[in-house]
Amino acid sequence: MVYRILFHKREIAMEIKTRRETSGISPAINTAILSVGTATSKMLGFVREIVTAAFFGTSKVVDAYLVALVIPQMLFSVVGSALTTTLIPLATEYEEKEGRESVLALVNSVITIVAIVLSILVLLGELFTGFLVHIVAPGFSGEVFELTVRLSKIMFPMMLFLGLAGLGTGVLQSQKKFLYPAFIGVPYNIFIIGSLLLLGAKWGITGLAVGTLLGVVSQWLFQVPELRRVGFKYKLKLTFSHPGFRKMGVLILPVIVGSGAGQINLLVDRILASSLNEGSIAALHYATKLNILVFGIIAVAVANAIYPELAQSAAINDTRQFLRSLISSLNSLFLVIMPITVGIIILREPIVRIVYQRGEFDSNAAGLTAIALLFFALGLPAMSLREVVFRAFYSLQDTLTPMYIGLATVAINIGFNLVLVRYLAHGGLALGTSISFIFSIIMLLWSLRRKIGHIGGKILLTTGAKIIVASVIMGIGVFLLYMCMGSILKAGFKADIIMFFSAVILGALIYGLMVKILHLEEAEWVINKTKARLNL
Repeated sequence: MVYRILFHKREIAMEIKTRRETSGISPAINTAILSVGTATSKMLGFVREIVTAAFFGTSKVVDAYLVALVIPQMLFSVVGSALTTTLIPLATEYEEKEGRESVLALVNSVITIVAIVLSILVLLGELFTGFLVHIVAPGFSGEVFELTVRLSKIMFPMMLFLGLAGLGTGVLQSQKKFLYPAFIGVPYNIFIIGSLLLLGAKWGITGLAVGTLLGVVSQWLFQVPELRRVGFKYKLKLTFSHPGFRKMGVLILPVIVGSGAGQINLLVDRILASSLNEGSIAALHYATKLNILVFGIIAVAVANAIYPELAQSAAINDTRQFLRSLISSLNSLFLVIMPITVGIIILREPIVRIVYQRGEFDSNAAGLTAIALLFFALGLPAMSLREVVFRAFYSLQDTLTPMYIGLATVAINIGFNLVLVRYLAHGGLALGTSISFIFSIIMLLWSLRRKIGHIGGKILLTTGAKIIVASVIMGIGVFLLYMCMGSILKAGFKADIIMFFSAVILGALIYGLMVKILHLEEAEWVINKTKARLNL
């Protein structure tokens, strides 16, 4: 979980103004670059998961790889992402106040410290790999345990390059250079897909681990030419007297805690899943990727689109406009995400079969993944709405409340996981995650209401009820069509394609009709925002 750090109201207003005037490049172009880059990276990432599923299915080797991958990612994310997040506003501030040289001195010092710390963590990870695997996956033993240790040793060095790539992104974005950061996921995914195609047959899952390491290294190298063009030259130098260090120390703590909380969630899931049947970790992973694909394309896009409006309204104390933007974005996001959620729940099996079922990913693997997708989808609306509410808190310069609620969410998730895994196996872990998201959005909205006094609760509830009614009616129609076609068509890939797209078309028609009957004005807001984002 990554928290944005904002400064005082005067500084927020200055930042917004600076973005609008950036070096002759319009915000529309920057938005388009970020949108295209993000979409390209996500689609390539999805192709990566499809290829991985085809090669290895939900076998124990995938479980081993995912556990090996989570160890370096977990250690990096707690500190590395926090440094990256805080560097952007600090670099922007000190360039405004003291010029480019001050920024370069700060960046050089930060990179030196990060490189030293992460190098030490890599060394410790290589020395104590077996101990760490025992902690993360206590249910692993024998061949699976040895494989996990070997894959971890291969991928541990990626921590260093994850840190360097993240800091490079921070430097470029602080200089209003968005092209390379936007497409940073492209070389990463290309290297992994290439390693699978070239090495997968001969090296097996080891080829995937090597490709993952090379992909992370490529993220850093990909940005080096652009870093040089903006004038950055690395020098081994520590400047502890720089005032930016003191400010970073104040800003970074909530982000570290928030990032650590999210990693604890993932760690607990891996620990509990390691004692379940073979393929449970892989099934959770594949289902998560499907869920996050929808979340990343829709929820994050809406949250990013509304963020400047919320920040500007907060900066000038325009409470009425702040609430108007918040209510419109929450209702509009729910209008889009709720029918998609219902569709995923009903059509989960053909979705999983269409996307993943080929090669080593057989019907058993599809069944395991479909169960996880069902329970993950239940939390999709809450997870999506949470992104917008987070932006509301950030706009009000409040990073502590999301941090506290994030910690509470982790505790709730762990509690439900421990109970539900006994009855629903890996499905219980997915359901526990969804329940924690629901509690999270409730706590966030309640806290926001206490903070600003009013959030339009009656409007949100009334509109939300209408959207749920429309989605349920749509779901009934889709379910009936799905059952009828399932009894007529012969099972297979073509049948799944026909059923899926027929259900989507019918669902869209029914939902569109219900939106019109129920007079949901948010539909027009969604259309206008989409046109604005696409610069139409």
